Amino acid sequence: MVETRERPLSLSYRRPADRSEKNVLRDVVEDLRHDAQSDLAEVGSGFGLGLISLLFIGPVALLAAWGLQFATGVSFGNDQTWLLAALFWLGGWGGMSALRVVARRGRTTALRRAILADIAEGDVQEESWRFVEAIGFQEAETMPLVYLVLADNGSVVAFEETRLTGRERSPGEKFVSAAPSDAVLVRGARSGILISENYSGPALPLLDVHPLKLAREDRPAHGSLVDRPWMAVAAWMSGRSSIG
Repeated sequence: MVETRERPLSLSYRRPADRSEKNVLRDVVEDLRHDAQSDLAEVGSGFGLGLISLLFIGPVALLAAWGLQFATGVSFGNDQTWLLAALFWLGGWGGMSALRVVARRGRTTALRRAILADIAEGDVQEESWRFVEAIGFQEAETMPLVYLVLADNGSVVAFEETRLTGRERSPGEKFVSAAPSDAVLVRGARSGILISENYSGPALPLLDVHPLKLAREDRPAHGSLVDRPWMAVAAWMSGRSSIG
């Protein structure tokens, strides 16, 4: 049952950042430098995957075309046509990789600007949380859990078990919940970057453990708020929800 109070204990407020918190933000900015070699390697990897797939698909497509031409007499193009098709195929794979690089660079640039704004303004957001329920999500028997926890004000926050405990569970280790009951999170006021985290109180027992089917890039980050109602998070994280 959800614990009810006349006035929730969870609250947040902005305050001036101290020197150590500003240093954390500066370190994050330094880590957000664009790596041109890594970007080129990703695009090259896209071309490589396209070439490998072409080596498997190309001969099959040629045999099918020759067979249909022999059976029907209809021509499916000359050598130049097939060469252009192969080039378009490779260009498509490389283009998809390039689009991913551009999208990632755009997100990184936006985050960098937000962090620089946090540093310039000198404020952080401090959040005190009281959590009342927790659900676990697991990829496989030996993989660490992702926890979604419900706060007493109705908000939902995500946590990664390895970030809470500082280690991964070993295979066969007896399971003990690490879902926090009380937390103080400090994050950039504009960027939302988690600067520090402190936990207290006993761990919350889990209501249930569900399979984790959501794609890694779509999962909520550690310490982030989840913009979904509590009753819908299990279906979303387990891949049973069609709502994006």
